[in-house]
Amino acid sequence: MFSIEPKEIKSSESVNSNGVIMTFYVFLFKGGLRTSELSKEYLDRFVNWAKMVSSPKIPGNRFKQEGKVVSSEGVDDLKFNKDTVGGYIVVEADDYGTAVEISKGCPILENAGSVEIREIVPPNA
Repeated sequence: MFSIEPKEIKSSESVNSNGVIMTFYVFLFKGGLRTSELSKEYLDRFVNWAKMVSSPKIPGNRFKQEGKVVSSEGVDDLKFNKDTVGGYIVVEADDYGTAVEISKGCPILENAGSVEIREIVPPNA
């Protein structure tokens, strides 16, 4: 994927060029194939799509496929499955419906993955 230098988040809303208030939504990419199983063509399409739809104000990125799960029962190694979050981007949209429509273009949907969409709560809300 790509990496953007972090910027300070002051609100979960911004205003587009038409004066419409936009809300920030995080897209969490789940499941699908492991990065090592994907073609360069697919990865290029995914990166290009993410760059096209993501907010330039908030960085997104992918996660390493290794990790830890901490619970009251102890610490376990992360097991990659359909519910594993592999990365995220933040998009600006005027409502959930628009965010959903944007997510439908994500290439992860072609390889058994999914996109979880969550509205970001503004600081001090």
